[in-house]
Amino acid sequence: MLRVLVPLVAGMIWLVLATALVGFLPGRLPPPDVVLIVVIIFGFRYSLPLGGGLSFLLGLLQDVLSGGVIGLNALSKTVVFSLTRVIARRFYFSHWGSKIAMVFLGGVVDGLLTSVILFIGGGIHIPGAVLARMLLLHILCTGLLSPLVLVITPRFSDLGERGNEDIFHYEGKKARTRGI
Repeated sequence: MLRVLVPLVAGMIWLVLATALVGFLPGRLPPPDVVLIVVIIFGFRYSLPLGGGLSFLLGLLQDVLSGGVIGLNALSKTVVFSLTRVIARRFYFSHWGSKIAMVFLGGVVDGLLTSVILFIGGGIHIPGAVLARMLLLHILCTGLLSPLVLVITPRFSDLGERGNEDIFHYEGKKARTRGI
């Protein structure tokens, strides 16, 4: 139970903090998508049922707090989590640059997916060049904030996983393994 609550609370704290501090940003800068960064951290750390569910819940909370289309961010955050999970299993490097690059890639996927869905539904009424510039600026702001969130969030979410060791016997010797 604690394994589910600690990352969910960490994501909710970032969501509430980002929602509260958006008003202090300059008017021309789009707010960074902190939930996207947390979802990418979930993609690197958690399995599909746990991380996918947490990503869906955080996306749904983001939808409720933003007042937009309910389910749009929930869908896009779940897709970004799945993409991150697939890439992390095949090509994951533990370097910071790869994590930040994954935030930029996740921002592109998230922005394109939400734009396509809103375009199909008739929710976008601005020219394509303006939309592309806004998406690029949004992805850039999210990517620039990502090192801070990538450093703080795992330290906070590790509090619920301490002592999660399994003991098994191998030919008469006791061995301890860290739960993954």
